[in-house]
Amino acid sequence: MNLDNFLSKNQVIKLKAAEKQLVFKEMIERLHELGHIENKERYYAQIVHRESLENTGIGNGLAIPHARTESVTDFISIFGVLENPIDYQSIDGKPVRYILLSLFPTIMSTKYLYLIGMMARIFSNKAKKKLFEEETAPGKIYTLLKKESLSYFEAISSKEKTTVGQSENLSGVPSSDLDLLIRLDRLYQMCESEKNSESLLVKIDAIKKLIDNRSLTYYERMRKKSSNPFAIVEKNSCAGCHMEIPPIYLKQIKDRQGIQLCTHCGRFLIII
Repeated sequence: MNLDNFLSKNQVIKLKAAEKQLVFKEMIERLHELGHIENKERYYAQIVHRESLENTGIGNGLAIPHARTESVTDFISIFGVLENPIDYQSIDGKPVRYILLSLFPTIMSTKYLYLIGMMARIFSNKAKKKLFEEETAPGKIYTLLKKESLSYFEAISSKEKTTVGQSENLSGVPSSDLDLLIRLDRLYQMCESEKNSESLLVKIDAIKKLIDNRSLTYYERMRKKSSNPFAIVEKNSCAGCHMEIPPIYLKQIKDRQGIQLCTHCGRFLIII
């Protein structure tokens, strides 16, 4: 699949803003200038609202602000490169330099997930990311993106399976531990919101004793890293980082064959 299915050359731009919401305004304004949208105030508000629900800084210097809206009939996106990286409170705590903003109707959610999967894969690769860091001209960045989009399409077309980021192995841990971890997470949330939490701490200690040490240790680490260490599987992708989940892992999740982690962001995967 060609990059032109998502972005044209004039939709790769330099960004001058130094704060998240100002960046959104700058990108929405550019889409308006290009004639892709009419009511720029409406789309800016939708992007800000979606961002208020969940931070879209997915790590490796990349953020993916977006809004599903039935007020557009086509897939609209714009890719911006900041002159100076900004604090985005991303999942990895690192500043963001690259921002992909998208507007699309619900019917095009699969197309969006493909684009996000491709971008996340590109910027999680240190060698490829270095190539982008060496370029500043939008035209050259577009050329790099186009080249990498073709490589990505060829890779998934040949059914290559990758396990980027899968540094943890929880094989053999029973799937029932996931239910216990979800209950534990809820107790932690209640404990943080209540002043008198002694009884909750007793419950937390009790439930910890029931959980396999490997999964508990991993959960505690993920809890420090992310406000939500769990992610629902939506359209065969992780709702946390929007990366596609290989079919073999999907089957294991559905069959409750132990605990499954997203191979990209590390969250515990849940199918509802």
